[in-house]
Amino acid sequence: MSADNQQPGGIRAKRIQADNIVSGIQIQGGDAQSASSLVQLAQAIQRGEITADDITTRNLVSGLQYIADPAHATTEDVRCELASLRQQVETAIAAQEIPDEDEAKAATEDLTVAEKELGKSQPNGEKVLKRLKNVNEILTQSAQAAEQAGKIGALVIKLAPIAATVWQVTRGLLGI
Repeated sequence: MSADNQQPGGIRAKRIQADNIVSGIQIQGGDAQSASSLVQLAQAIQRGEITADDITTRNLVSGLQYIADPAHATTEDVRCELASLRQQVETAIAAQEIPDEDEAKAATEDLTVAEKELGKSQPNGEKVLKRLKNVNEILTQSAQAAEQAGKIGALVIKLAPIAATVWQVTRGLLGI
């Protein structure tokens, strides 16, 4: 997959096979007033399109997906989101958008550990949330650095709110 330089956020590939593909924003939870402001945000964001000769996916989002009731999320849903986020973080790392190599390695490791832990019959919720909080902090700091450097189209800027959302949904799911 590669981003089109003419259109930020575009995903182009010959073949895409994934559970969840998002080009834009995916938010879970909140009230109707929040949803209204998110629509305005989505309209303000320039985004690309998702194109491929062959797309096999369960969920395809281009723009904004707002899920009002994340209470129906399952650990498998979160695991899929973590796998997708990890792949995107690896893309951001390859583009050198996470400046600290140790933090970049920690983010991918934390996502992998959290994903594996959620696959267990009795996952350790505290362990998962600790890992996701760390990922959230790393991506938020990297996004802030990218914004300060004027790299508005940086992938890491889009990943920070996704990480925060996954962390919050997981907290609710695990009841912690």
